[in-house]
Amino acid sequence: MKNSFKIRIFLNVFLITVVIIFTNRMIAQSLLTNELEKDIHQKMGVALKSCANEFYPQDSFISCFKSMELGGILNSISDFYILCDDNQISTDAAKSSLCYKFLKNQSFWLNENAITNNDLILSSGLVDGKYWLGVKFQDHQKNKEIWLEREKINVMMERLWKIRDRFTMFVVPSILFMLMLLTWYLVSVMMRPIISIQDNISQLTAQNLDNSVALNVPFKEFAGLIQVYEDLRIRLSDSFLRARRFSSDASHELRTPLAILRGNVEQMIGELPAGSEVQVRMRNVSDEVERLIEITEKLLLLSRADSNSLAKELTDVDLSEFLTYLLGDSLNFRSGLKISSSIEPGIHWRCDKTLMTQLMTNLFSNAVKFNQRSGWVDCKLIRTASHFQLSIENPVVEIPSDLSAHAFDRFYRGDISHTRKIDGVGLGLSISLEIAKVHEGTLTLVVTERQTVVVKLTVPLRDHPAASASLLPSARYPAST
Repeated sequence: MKNSFKIRIFLNVFLITVVIIFTNRMIAQSLLTNELEKDIHQKMGVALKSCANEFYPQDSFISCFKSMELGGILNSISDFYILCDDNQISTDAAKSSLCYKFLKNQSFWLNENAITNNDLILSSGLVDGKYWLGVKFQDHQKNKEIWLEREKINVMMERLWKIRDRFTMFVVPSILFMLMLLTWYLVSVMMRPIISIQDNISQLTAQNLDNSVALNVPFKEFAGLIQVYEDLRIRLSDSFLRARRFSSDASHELRTPLAILRGNVEQMIGELPAGSEVQVRMRNVSDEVERLIEITEKLLLLSRADSNSLAKELTDVDLSEFLTYLLGDSLNFRSGLKISSSIEPGIHWRCDKTLMTQLMTNLFSNAVKFNQRSGWVDCKLIRTASHFQLSIENPVVEIPSDLSAHAFDRFYRGDISHTRKIDGVGLGLSISLEIAKVHEGTLTLVVTERQTVVVKLTVPLRDHPAASASLLPSARYPAST
């Protein structure tokens, strides 16, 4: 079983999209942490500059800073500020010890990370093995400094990411669903041009290869594919045209010499002694000539059908009456067969009378020739609101295993035809199929479990005049039952 190209594209696009989103999430988280650290460092300078007058006690300073940006998501980081001032002594011994180190560490403000912003100095670096952010005034007389350990920023960011992850867990199903819809839409957009080209190409048959189909090429990337197809169509059309011309020309050219040959053979048969060995041989030659003429006529008909030049002279035919006559006539030359029928009366078919006669004759002759000894033929003709259906069923002694697949192939006869020396060339059903197509009908062959063959002809019904043309003599034959 072949894999679906559409599903393969869908899965690939879906997985790639998931990877892109996950990667983007990781990169964004890393970049956001760095940007937030810079923003926090800047806010430390804003806090020092704006709330320097309320630098001590620390609670007063923190309140001043938080009142500047009510509800700010980063305001809580100010709880971790360490405020250092030479003029004030902190009651917290640990903070006093840190401030002593910070205030005496002038090299911290001179490292490569130090930057000057207006009248402030912002710097960062290691102090006693820990990474710190610091802000102070350039004016040494204003000996106020704010320090913040980077680890505190990381702790706060981890809390934010955990909150985000908990929230994401609730929306993941919606995200995946929307992502699947988006991916399916993208796949549909990608497949739309291919489906459009497929729909246009599917309209081509052996009969219309010479007609250029205007293929819709929505994007320039498909122009090369369409050009390759168009070149292939032209080459196929030329090949089919040459084959049709050869078949038609050969059939035309053979008709005249075969007719002359048949006339000369018949004349020689009449001149030879009756019952002589030579006359018997000439009769065999005459039979083979007739066989060649039959093949030639059938090949010419098929050639016309292939080129859509099979002429039709439509008239209304009482099909029920014709089948009744045909079944009655079958009893005269195959009395060993039991022929049964169920023919609905009054079914008219607007068709070509000559082609219709050939079609019906082919179907019934096959049912008779490929039958069992003392066999039977069952014929049914029914009508529905939109079409009529003719079915002919008969038993067969040995049904070829490939009959259903190749019954309508040209020159197909099956092994049983050769072993039983059944007359025919294997073109009857092929011609019948073409005649059915010309009349917009369908012809099928089915092998049943009862070792019988059922041929079904289905044709749409057309409006017709009340009076219909008859193919039959004045005598009427009742259906045999």
